[in-house]
Amino acid sequence: MLGRAACLRGLLPALPAFRPAPRAGTPGVQRRATGAAVALLAALLSLAACAPGAVPSSAPVAAVPQAPTRWHAILVAGDPSLPVWDNAVERFARSMPDAASSRRFSAAGRPGAAPATIPNVLQTIAALRPGPGEGCLVFLTMHGAPGRGLAFVQSNQTLGPGPFQSALSRGCGDAPTVVVASGCYTGSFAPALAAPNRVVLTAARADRPSFGCGAGYTYTVFDSCLLDALDANAPRGWTAVSDATLACVAAEEARLRERPSEPQRSITPALAGEPIRWAPAPSSAAGAGGKR
Repeated sequence: MLGRAACLRGLLPALPAFRPAPRAGTPGVQRRATGAAVALLAALLSLAACAPGAVPSSAPVAAVPQAPTRWHAILVAGDPSLPVWDNAVERFARSMPDAASSRRFSAAGRPGAAPATIPNVLQTIAALRPGPGEGCLVFLTMHGAPGRGLAFVQSNQTLGPGPFQSALSRGCGDAPTVVVASGCYTGSFAPALAAPNRVVLTAARADRPSFGCGAGYTYTVFDSCLLDALDANAPRGWTAVSDATLACVAAEEARLRERPSEPQRSITPALAGEPIRWAPAPSSAAGAGGKR
């Protein structure tokens, strides 16, 4: 009430004072009458601003929420020796039906996938060029080699952070970028690829193996935990997904009495809580520790 009273008091000087109407024919009558009408109209419009519920013109306007990033997905299974890697790539692709684009690479020659060679993968990343509202998402799953990076077994080559960084810089620039390096000894990718526009997740420390890629597994343990974490936490963003993945991996390591692999991460605040475009898999598709 005090605010409204103060508003009214401030308007009083603007209200036209009453004066006796001049006689017809008096010079200037029409001009003064017009001026008084304009002043009265202005005062009435200002008075409306003092009505209960009126919003001052200086009130801040709520920001429109930004749509989640649409991803250009590069999904790479680099080892043909077991189906776990291709299984993870194919589930990733199924869970991103509205991706801006999606390219799969397979060392096992899976239908619809290009050959998983380092030149193929890096050239495709370097040519991405995401537009406004878009970003790059690169998921690589395969064996890793100590001190060398991800092992593309079929071509007997390894991919380290250096060439990968160059391809990302060329193809993605400052666009939102997510990199998942799922393999043994991949921890060096997190600090090497860290940037203000990036999320980087790895399956193990630089000097530790990951685990769970043997017969009887549908996915490696890390990939299974990550995929299930995305199913459950995608609306909450990458920090929630990473937290759930790490907790799942630690629980499986304790259950199987495995040495901790200590997955690494670097998560930019810009993407930490942004909802992720993701279609959860049917519950029958998931399995603890990568097993069905």
